[in-house]
Amino acid sequence: MAQNCCTIFTSKLCETKRKNLEENIITKNNNELHITFCEGDTLEKFEEDLNTLTGNSFLYFLKKRVSSTFISVISVVVIMFALISASIYEDLLKKIIFELPFEWELTDTISFVFVVIFFLGLMMMPSILDGEGSEFKNILASWFNKDIKKLKRLRLAFSQFDKKTPIHIYNMDLADKNHWVFRLLLKILTKRFSNLNLYIRNDQIKSIEKRLKSLDILNMEVIKSKAKEDTCDIDFLLSSKEQKLYSLMQLSSTNIIKRKDKKIFVSLELFEYCGRNFFENEKSSSTQLISGFQNFVNRSFDDFRFVAQEKSMQIYFTSQANIKELEDEQRRLSYYLRNHIEECVEYFDNPISLLILYYYVRDVVLDEKRTIAILEKFILSVYKKQQYELIDEFWFQIAGQMFDPLDINSFEMSSNSYYRKLSIESLNKLIFLFERNGHFEQALLLAKYLYEINPNKYSVSICSLYERTGQFDKAYNSLPKSLNVGKNKKPSDIEVRYFQRKAWIVVSQRKDEIKQEGLDSLQSLHELIFSHNDDNEPLWLWHYYNIKANYAEWNEDYEGAISNYKKCLSIPALGAFEYGATFVNMAIAYRFMYLTNDKQNFDNINKSIELGKLGVLLKESVGDRDEMPVVLHNQALNVLYKMIYSDIDKKVLEEVVFITDDAINVLDRTKSIKRLGMLLIENIISKQLLELDASINLERLEKHYLKVDENESKQIQNIYKEFIKTNKIAKIKFLDNT
Repeated sequence: MAQNCCTIFTSKLCETKRKNLEENIITKNNNELHITFCEGDTLEKFEEDLNTLTGNSFLYFLKKRVSSTFISVISVVVIMFALISASIYEDLLKKIIFELPFEWELTDTISFVFVVIFFLGLMMMPSILDGEGSEFKNILASWFNKDIKKLKRLRLAFSQFDKKTPIHIYNMDLADKNHWVFRLLLKILTKRFSNLNLYIRNDQIKSIEKRLKSLDILNMEVIKSKAKEDTCDIDFLLSSKEQKLYSLMQLSSTNIIKRKDKKIFVSLELFEYCGRNFFENEKSSSTQLISGFQNFVNRSFDDFRFVAQEKSMQIYFTSQANIKELEDEQRRLSYYLRNHIEECVEYFDNPISLLILYYYVRDVVLDEKRTIAILEKFILSVYKKQQYELIDEFWFQIAGQMFDPLDINSFEMSSNSYYRKLSIESLNKLIFLFERNGHFEQALLLAKYLYEINPNKYSVSICSLYERTGQFDKAYNSLPKSLNVGKNKKPSDIEVRYFQRKAWIVVSQRKDEIKQEGLDSLQSLHELIFSHNDDNEPLWLWHYYNIKANYAEWNEDYEGAISNYKKCLSIPALGAFEYGATFVNMAIAYRFMYLTNDKQNFDNINKSIELGKLGVLLKESVGDRDEMPVVLHNQALNVLYKMIYSDIDKKVLEEVVFITDDAINVLDRTKSIKRLGMLLIENIISKQLLELDASINLERLEKHYLKVDENESKQIQNIYKEFIKTNKIAKIKFLDNT
């Protein structure tokens, strides 16, 4: 008789009464049977749990044990009777054939009766086997087929329950069609009980309906339930493949950021990418993880309720999700992603994906430009997808607060700031995003930072930001009196570099006879840069202000030089090479201020040494072999000029000897003589102050002195004569005679 009531429920796996793998597969609750399957459950465990539930009633014991024993005994007797009958038949047949005529006796009559019965039994056997219920046939078959024997035991056990008992079966869709759940159990349940309820995954409806139809179940109802906020732990219901995907989903989340009391967002982009690529051993396997990616995502929403979604592309773990500790897996994934950053940056479009990628690789990436590429794509993605709140929630944890670009003293603290390394385009978008999040002060600092790139453009931005904060006087005063509208197109790089080189060569030589040509080139450079309305290139501006500062030094306007160097430092999107050179040059300007002041102001020379040291560090960070000897020479000079009128600091002088020796070695390796004379005299003076032998470098300086230009010769004489005045070093004859 076909089952007339089978209900299929989806999104209700949470209603299972089983809580873990160790609990019974089958339980009884309010006269209802609840059966929950997990991937590792065996038929033996199910039978054991079922027997525990049915108890030890005498009737069940009689049916299960005594009846089966009785049938076995009867079967043996029948077989023995058949064997005896066959033997009697053989004896009677021999007597008829070989002993005729013979005397018919009573024993012969009895033998004949047995033979007739045996013959009739053989004739009726097919009818008996195919009789109603085929019970005898089944008994015989069970001797040779284990499934039939198991089916019989299960049928006998379930016969202890009323046919109207509601049966609730959870998670059965994990099993394939040849599993004992479908092969044995479901076959019994559909024939025995009239109220069957199946709780399965949404995507398994068609598959389960097909299997039920094969069992002659014609009346099925599918109920797609809405997900509820109930909390339950159903991790144990997941298959091994689902467990892998669940772990991978957690790896593809902001759980790596370790934020307390915050939503844990999931990146399905990263989840899919890792499913395709991270598990190398699964790539060629038929069980490749990504094959079940979309199904698992849907199940996580509807069936397991692990994740939910409030906004587009913002998916997060619910309280239903049991977040695991996956430190080893995170470490392996971080190294994998590090090797595929460029591919990921191009592939990912969700800002959450890029955010997670950044946290995975930030501590294992050696080239910081690759990290910056992630952050720039993150900014662009937030901007495009209009997920502005992500800036407020995550950005400042990554990059910190924007520094004050007008405070040069804070440069050392902000030299490694991401704001100094992001592109102009990204910084422009950050201004907008800061404004959208109400971080007007941060947006204002960024606008001031970018001001030199395009004063017209950013003065309007600064005005707008002041107005947004209610500072109307500052807003009005931030606008220029008139707009400097350029008439020309943005110049080519070749035009700009031509006038840069010409103006720089003149000022670096300090030749008075061609000074005006250098100034004319500087003026031409100014007209090129500031006669258009587009954003200027940061490097153009840096070269312009750096050259302008050097001309100010030439005119002994050291405060003007320092002012221009500060503008160099305020230009965004430059590297350690440019900033390092600016600090070295500014240190020189402070040194000149110290030397030309009637009263020795040690604050200026201390500032010179401090800025020079920062310049050396920045230059070393980029491995600048070309400029390094000049940088070290200037730092040695800063220190030595302080030593003229202060106590001798042996530790500092030993450092000067070390850096000048190093610089001289670099020049020798590169076969350059740029500032070699200055490095030799600085090395000689330092060694004499430390009472060390300087004879080798003295001989070398004497030979090299004839090759130095007028400017370098003058510098060598100046430092030498200053120390001679204080009687701190011995005289050098060839310098005295020139």
